[in-house]
Amino acid sequence: MKPTSPLWYLTAFFIALGGAVISIIVAAGAWDPVREASVTPIGERVDGTGKSIAVYTDIVQADRDVTCRATGPGKKVTPIPEAKLALTVDDGSDQWHLIGMLNEGSKGQLITCTPKDRRVDDATYTYAAVTGFASKANTAKGISILTTAIGIGLAGYTFWCRRQQRLATHSPATDT
Repeated sequence: MKPTSPLWYLTAFFIALGGAVISIIVAAGAWDPVREASVTPIGERVDGTGKSIAVYTDIVQADRDVTCRATGPGKKVTPIPEAKLALTVDDGSDQWHLIGMLNEGSKGQLITCTPKDRRVDDATYTYAAVTGFASKANTAKGISILTTAIGIGLAGYTFWCRRQQRLATHSPATDT
């Protein structure tokens, strides 16, 4: 059976849409370990092998540009990108706000955070080595890409089948 009904286009759309919804759910679940992390004060070396590094602060300073860096044992400096999501973590009586997220950490990294204006900084910074964040985020991307490709493929195949059907019914051999 070839997909020649126009409803197959709707089916292709719902496959892509369903995949997007599932990937959003999986991506949201990737943030769970970041929410539930137990924080460690900055100043201690991180064993981030196979883990993501989440950086938190106790004072949100929206008016200041705070940059965080991870310095490896070989003095390689890796800038930590700003967090794409505003999360708050309760650790005992303290409340920490996510400010940076490094998808792939390495062994022996030292995390430092400083404001670019070099003024006195009253904020305290902490980090957490989080397991599973990058793999769940990549799984969500994979689901989204795969289901979108399947939806586009089905829509293209439907178009081709409908085109072939139209050409077969309007061929010069049948018009005589």
